[in-house]
Amino acid sequence: MKKFELHLDAVIVVALLFVLSLGVNYVLYTLYSAEAKANVKLQIQSQVDQLNLASMQAYIDKMQAKQQ
Repeated sequence: MKKFELHLDAVIVVALLFVLSLGVNYVLYTLYSAEAKANVKLQIQSQVDQLNLASMQAYIDKMQAKQQ
């Protein structure tokens, strides 16, 4: 029967890789979260700008109709 040996350096490497992967995932999550919030803010601002533009265009059309 073969004897199973677990080397200390292998355990250290596996633990280090695990901790590093958690760290990288956390950093990427925070970056993604910040970008997602900025994206939502820009989308809302785009909708507000489109509504303002439509309102201004309607006012311009109304004023042109009055002049003619």
